[in-house]
Amino acid sequence: MRALAAALLLCALIGRPAAGQRPDSTRADSLRADSTRADTAATDYSALFLKTYEEGRTRVPVFPRLGRPALLPALSRLVFDRDSIEWHNAETVSDLLSKVPGVFVWRGGWIGRPEPINYQGRTTASADFLVDGMPLRALGPDSLGLDPSLLPLSFFDRVEVERLPGQLRVHLFSRRHDRLPPRTRVGVASGDLQIARYLGSLEKRSAGGFGYVVAGEYLASPLRTGDQGAFHNTQTWLQASYVPAGPVQAMVQLFRGGPRREPVLTTGADGSITSASDTLIQGLAGKRSDFMATVVYQRNRDGTGLRAALLAGASSWREDSTALALSSPDRHVRYLDQSVTQLGGTLSARSRTSSFEGQVWYRTRWTPMEVRASAASTPFGALAAGIEAVYQRHDGGRTSRWLTGRAGLVLPFGIRATALVRTGSWVATPARYDAEAVASTDLGALAAIGGARASAEVGYWRTGGFRPEAYATYRTIDTVGASGPTKWLTVSARLAPKQWLVLDGWYSNPVGVKPEGQAPTHSIVNATIQSKFLPTFRSGIFVLKLQGSMETWGTGVLGRDRVGAAVPLKGATFFRAQIQFKIGDFVAYYDRVNLQASRLGYLPDLPLLRLASTFGVRWEFSN
Repeated sequence: MRALAAALLLCALIGRPAAGQRPDSTRADSLRADSTRADTAATDYSALFLKTYEEGRTRVPVFPRLGRPALLPALSRLVFDRDSIEWHNAETVSDLLSKVPGVFVWRGGWIGRPEPINYQGRTTASADFLVDGMPLRALGPDSLGLDPSLLPLSFFDRVEVERLPGQLRVHLFSRRHDRLPPRTRVGVASGDLQIARYLGSLEKRSAGGFGYVVAGEYLASPLRTGDQGAFHNTQTWLQASYVPAGPVQAMVQLFRGGPRREPVLTTGADGSITSASDTLIQGLAGKRSDFMATVVYQRNRDGTGLRAALLAGASSWREDSTALALSSPDRHVRYLDQSVTQLGGTLSARSRTSSFEGQVWYRTRWTPMEVRASAASTPFGALAAGIEAVYQRHDGGRTSRWLTGRAGLVLPFGIRATALVRTGSWVATPARYDAEAVASTDLGALAAIGGARASAEVGYWRTGGFRPEAYATYRTIDTVGASGPTKWLTVSARLAPKQWLVLDGWYSNPVGVKPEGQAPTHSIVNATIQSKFLPTFRSGIFVLKLQGSMETWGTGVLGRDRVGAAVPLKGATFFRAQIQFKIGDFVAYYDRVNLQASRLGYLPDLPLLRLASTFGVRWEFSN
């Protein structure tokens, strides 16, 4: 009995910790909560901040950018990255493309009205648009040409513009999130006549390769009581992607928009409307959706080596004419609902000094078959050359065939020169079944000199004869006259004598005969003051920008009305001012147009609003 009591006492002494002994750290009731989890009572916000900061420094793979040529000679491509888009403070994609020398935007007078672009007199055939490598087709209201102002600029963080004689190829790339912490973007803007713009997005990518994007943008331009042309549009973007460490990557995304625009009609002195033929801007009411799915195989993350991609897309336009409150139903033409499905495959190989790519496309309408093959080489750093062959088969047994060649040199002292040629026969507007292929040879030559402080570029272009199409949204301009071979001169320059002062601009003019639809002696000049106030904000987190712009052109002819009479384009000059400041990723801006209160406009009877302004804030942050 005494032995049993002694054994129990010994066990008790052993189980009790000594004064200097630490308790067992594996006991369940002694485990501390994760201090970096925000849903715990014992959250350590300093640890959470440090964890997020370290994750924010870790880059994760993103989906590759498809569709653009791998190698191009100098000067043949203009790039607007995310910082450039913010710098220009462009309201729309059309506004951004006005930075390209030679682009004349047919502005309807205010935000929300049409803004189709005209480049070197080609009107609706001026530009091809691609979103993440998928060609974007014009549908619905004007199936001959796409209005870039309807594209959601806030959904894209990079725009690349290939310059060819008589044509632009605009590559739009959706935003790429390459960090582990989620990224959120919000924006609120307003302005005169109760304009309102709201945008928001959430981007997330995991270490395993999965990612998603949810984004939306709402723009409303209601105008005042009695004014015409009120506009609103809600656009959404959904994306899911899988970019693992392996060679196979996939992405699906959906863009949806629902533009609503009231027509603009001519009124008499008493404000009355005489007939439906007085329509200046055609009304718009419908929904557009673009679904895209892409699968890519590539082993090398840097883009070299072999790459294969399969692309599928489905675009549709559904019109709702009843959404327009019109006093007479014949003032709005109901367009047929349209849709097009695209299937494509690309195979490319790239090394450090050469590249090759082949593309095959099938479509359900207008251009059922398209084949492209391109090759480029830079045998040494100073020389780059490339060639592209295109074959298209259109509805009605029509075909297009052309070759594009580029060659460029980069010489000492910042001298660069590039020559371009496009020759063959092509159908400029396949959606018109009576349009036939026209043979033409277009030429271009670009030369530039300079660097970051000062640079200048001169372009000389020769475009063949062309019969342009009128924009269907502008009803008073029924046709645009055909033009013969035309020579074009473009000049652009940039001067930064001080780090805080930048002067830049461009000039474009047809030499000799002036084609209809294009503004002659057209120029845009910008003067910008930018300061980071480094003596006060040594981190460089603060940026203030003041910019003044002047756009001017001479007298010309826009087109012809229904009876064949010329529609004159009056010479005009407009001034614009912008103020923008940034604190980190927070941006606030104020933009004012038509500072001299001119009663003129880009189009007859559609004057630019006088002293009109927009202002707003945008904030982008990691959660």
